[in-house]
Amino acid sequence: MDTVALMVRSIRLSYQDNVIVDDFSLGLKPQELGCLLGPSGCGKSTLLRAIAGFQELDSGEIWLDNEPLSTEHHRVSPEHRGVGMVFQDIALFPHLTVAENITFGLTDWPKASQGKRLAELLELIGLVGLNQRYPHELSGGQQQRVALARAMAPKPKLLLLDEPFSGLDTELRGRLASEVRTILKSDGICSLLVTHDQREAFDFADRISVMYGGQSCQFDTPFNLYHEPTDPFVAHFVGAGEMVDARVESSRSVSSPLGVLTNDTDLEFTIGSDVQIFLRPDDLIHDDDSSYKATLIGKHFRGAHHLYDVRLDNGVVLGCLAPSHHDHEVGERIGVSLDIEHLVVFAKQ
Repeated sequence: MDTVALMVRSIRLSYQDNVIVDDFSLGLKPQELGCLLGPSGCGKSTLLRAIAGFQELDSGEIWLDNEPLSTEHHRVSPEHRGVGMVFQDIALFPHLTVAENITFGLTDWPKASQGKRLAELLELIGLVGLNQRYPHELSGGQQQRVALARAMAPKPKLLLLDEPFSGLDTELRGRLASEVRTILKSDGICSLLVTHDQREAFDFADRISVMYGGQSCQFDTPFNLYHEPTDPFVAHFVGAGEMVDARVESSRSVSSPLGVLTNDTDLEFTIGSDVQIFLRPDDLIHDDDSSYKATLIGKHFRGAHHLYDVRLDNGVVLGCLAPSHHDHEVGERIGVSLDIEHLVVFAKQ
């Protein structure tokens, strides 16, 4: 049995008569980076507050390093949980230097130990030489790294991050998520991130719990969430695509508007069943030699490629990727084909 650092088991959280989180479970291994990914209102931030100790459970249990944090008869106060937290609002102390901000929670440590830990963290976050600067003298990304270092400084058993990159621009958000992943892996801290941004989640986490309506739809690796979603909501939320009607022809094939498609494993549907396959733009490619034609009804230049909106002869509209030098005009008929090994198949709704 794998060792588990954080164990959240069958918890329920409510506010007045509204159930916010229902029967939620999750386990993270030591040094693993997890993520709660979902739309606004799905309960992810409430769940994070419960793990931190700021919210009581209606039922269920939370354990950390085999010690109970919250159970039906026991609740450890937030300050004694060994849990660090980075909030959406960075909240650095403006009158303190970088060094003073980072070591703020180390007042009980010997001075020599404080200095050693500060040096370690400045090296990790790439701010060596900036320890005497004040927050207003730093960029947004640098401020976020200082906030991270402050939370990491006491060496918490678990670090919680509540949408810490949401105030940054899109490019910086993705880059910083990757940087923070590297920093946390280097320091060996088990962590849990909350975000609504799929790219941010993919850049950061080893495993992700996709949440909707207070429940976990799927807890898996980024690769499996994208290529093997077990729920239609997960398929749509982690990457844009469309459902296309199909019929199961054999244990490994379906017939579709784009011909008979073969899967790499057996399908969990009876032959003759009406199903839907989920197709993303990277599944459908522009192919001049294909016998399947579609009408180009929209085009979006993305630099290295175009994202085409194409209408099949049965009226279904799909996204299609094409190299940017394949510059067709709206209204043209173009050839399309599928480049796909593993089919994402759901029962027809």
